[in-house]
Amino acid sequence: MNFSMAYSLLPAVRRKILALQLLGVFLGLACVFASFSFGQAPGGSIIGKVSEWHGGPLSGASVTVFNTQTHAATSIATDVNGEFTVENLPAGDYKVTIAAGGLVSADKDVKVKPGHKSKLSVTLKPPAPPAPTTPPK
Repeated sequence: MNFSMAYSLLPAVRRKILALQLLGVFLGLACVFASFSFGQAPGGSIIGKVSEWHGGPLSGASVTVFNTQTHAATSIATDVNGEFTVENLPAGDYKVTIAAGGLVSADKDVKVKPGHKSKLSVTLKPPAPPAPTTPPK
């Protein structure tokens, strides 16, 4: 092989070396970030929306999420759109209680699965009017 022929092969060799270097960088970064993915909790989430009886969003409603196995509870409030999110919950059965002043509270049973978002939609209604009283005779 003469010198001019060897010199013409040089760009092809450089491209292969560059491709191998990029592959090495990619694999190295993949290994670094893979450790973060294993650090995630194997739980799930409950996301929901709370509305009033006439259909409007209910902001500031109290949402309590109670794990029926561990008896751990978490309380949050709905945002201005009536939405809430409770994340990183261990898999299991939960009782969700939603309450707002002057409205009848609601209880919902929710099953949380690992890596899954359980969706919940609740409408709170006003209390029933009191029964009319009859005057004594």
